[in-house]
Amino acid sequence: MIVRVSEAHTIAGVEDEFVTLLLALVASFPTRYRGLLHHAVLVDQTNPRRVQYVSTWADEHALSEYAGPNWRSQPVTFPDEENFLVAPLALHHYSSVPIDTGT
Repeated sequence: MIVRVSEAHTIAGVEDEFVTLLLALVASFPTRYRGLLHHAVLVDQTNPRRVQYVSTWADEHALSEYAGPNWRSQPVTFPDEENFLVAPLALHHYSSVPIDTGT
């Protein structure tokens, strides 16, 4: 599994509008993208201008179907997103390592 984290830092005063647009954009993703196992929008409790979209994908093929062939380096954005951000999205990928619970 691959966990993809896109991190945004919004301009002061547009945090709520940005989150509303992001939620509307990603709401249909589970039915649109096979291989999307889980996703969430996270808002930092101490800095609400810091927002992450975290998605978990079954494999590279599924992630490529969503984000394109340059999925490792190119974030997926929505129209006019740059008007909400102080800098381009930061993008990170992680391998999910199962935790042995001993049960």
